[in-house]
Amino acid sequence: MKPMRLASLPLAVSLLCACGSAPPAPSLASRPAATRGTPAAAPARPRLPKKDVPLAFDRGLWRLEGTLTLPAREEGERVPAVVIVHGSGPMSRDGVMRGQIGLGFGFEIPVYQRLAEALADRGYAVYRYDKRTCGQFNACADTGFTSLPYALLEVEFATTEYVRDAEAALDAVAARPEIDRERLFFAGHSEGGELVPVLLSDRPEVRAGIMLAPPFHTMAVVLEQQSERVRWSFTMAGQPERAEAEARELHAAAQALRHIERGTHLGAPILGQPPGLWESWIDLARQAPEIAENLDRPLLVLGGSYDYNVVPSEIETWAKWLDGSSRAPHRVRVLDCVTHALNCITQPDATRITQDDIGRDISPAVVAEVSRFLDAHASRARLTEAGR
Repeated sequence: MKPMRLASLPLAVSLLCACGSAPPAPSLASRPAATRGTPAAAPARPRLPKKDVPLAFDRGLWRLEGTLTLPAREEGERVPAVVIVHGSGPMSRDGVMRGQIGLGFGFEIPVYQRLAEALADRGYAVYRYDKRTCGQFNACADTGFTSLPYALLEVEFATTEYVRDAEAALDAVAARPEIDRERLFFAGHSEGGELVPVLLSDRPEVRAGIMLAPPFHTMAVVLEQQSERVRWSFTMAGQPERAEAEARELHAAAQALRHIERGTHLGAPILGQPPGLWESWIDLARQAPEIAENLDRPLLVLGGSYDYNVVPSEIETWAKWLDGSSRAPHRVRVLDCVTHALNCITQPDATRITQDDIGRDISPAVVAEVSRFLDAHASRARLTEAGR
């Protein structure tokens, strides 16, 4: 999920020869015996390069623009596809992150763009689109909602609408002639990861789902965890007053969300957002674990040891919850050094981090885990088709 506050810190070449008349072709009798009756090999199909293709789709009042990254492939070949589902807050198709709770990087990482490029290099088409909270009306900024009435916000930006957007994105991708409809996947990040079980439950044609840094508990618990992390982080940075102020704000928001869960909230905005938006998120978050447990298709759940937004204990709770699930072979991992932005911080002592310690790209461990998971289940899809 998007950080609430950041501390300051980032041909083959064909050769044609015009050498006179070609010699006469040898007769069948003069050919080597081993080649007689052997059918001519089919000419190789042209190889198409990796490329980005604009792709948009309509959803009610919204037209959502996006980019489909296609891998290098043979002409006419259909490839498996992954649809990326955003984290919370206004997010563009590139998923730009500047840090995480209590830790600014000092630079930007286009997380979803880099993930798309990495997976395309491994043979997957990847679709990423601008979230409905990111548009010209707000310049993709947190502060851009104030001109819209809360009644419209609570309907158009409810978490259920993000689910429907992701499903419409899947349909737009599946309609492309380059895509193998038998090999479709969702990959959600943060809040989007929490939505993946719901998406798989709604769309049985999707082979498997990837949950990157997904909370297990509702945001009331997550904000309490973030409150403690912010207090520690800014205190270690020598900013005790800021540490207390921001920790109190997050703790107060967590308490307000608990009132929403109990149905006793009085209706005031929470962290600048109307309570109806939070309520829709809480409802889906409560459903996600049970839906995940009952899925008949596999999930990959990944988190990082350096994630301050969704702490490792959330991923460990997913592991305990899904352990022994008899319906699907789920995989849950906490990856060493990985942050909420999926990059790696190589300095193990969090009090001594410098910019040189902060990776500027997605961790290779993340890419490797995601690729292995996709390869395993894309291969199963091919085997299933061969057995029909």
